[in-house]
Order: sequence, then C-alpha cells, then structure tokens
Amino acid sequence: MNMQIKLTVIVEKTGTGFSAYAKEIDGMATVGDSIKELKANFLEVLQYHVDHAYEMGNSIRIQDYSLNYVLDLEQFFDYFHVINKSAFAEHYVGVNPSLFRQYTRKLAPLSDKKIIQISQGLHKLADELSNISLS
Repeated sequence: MNMQIKLTVIVEKTGTGFSAYAKEIDGMATVGDSIKELKANFLEVLQYHVDHAYEMGNSIRIQDYSLNYVLDLEQFFDYFHVINKSAFAEHYVGVNPSLFRQYTRKLAPLSDKKIIQISQGLHKLADELSNISLS
C-alpha cells in the first residue's frame, strides 16, 4: 500500500476566474472560471502527472494523492460573499467582528494560530450545515 502524498494547492483569484498551483510540484498549475471548474481542471493536470510518472516506471496512482486547496482569507470571503463576516466571527471564531473584517481586508496581521482558529470555525459551520435538511 502506498503512502498518501499530500499536495498543497494554492488557489488565487484572477481577473477572469481562478488559478491554482501545487506547492510541492514545479509546473503543476491550472486555471478555471470557478473554484469547481478549477478543481476539476487540477485533477486533470494531476492525472497527466500520474500518467507521465507511470510511463517513467513509477507505480503511483491518482488515489495516492491527498489534495488540500488553500485560499487566503480575503479571497475566501470575497468568493463566499454570502457569509456574513460579523456573524461568522462572533459565532464560529470568537473574534471581534471589527477585527475580523480587518483580517479579511489584510489591514491587521494574521498569525498562523488565528488562521487555524478561523479554519476550525469554517469546518464547524460546514459540519453544522451538512447535518441539516430542510422540510
């Protein structure tokens, strides 16, 4: 059994959509009009990489990769503008809403610890939403 190869995929907003590249593999990049399209395009680029590795004698499979898509805080809330930053900050992160808005505009420094705290808040929100059905 092969070990999981973790790839950090950096997503950036562009004038026409999004671009992404893998931090760990030089030249592995793609674009898309939406994040959904970008992710599909990235999987296609990864498949080309795997196919090339196979041709070179490496038995790696696409399933051996674990992808972590990373989007900076400002771009995240720009893309998911339907999320109320103030309510999210108070309810899911426990941060002053005014300070949180400064974080999302890059007006206040954001520590690694605070990024983890915000990410955990996003995952908590996602978990709550995934457990709800409307009637």
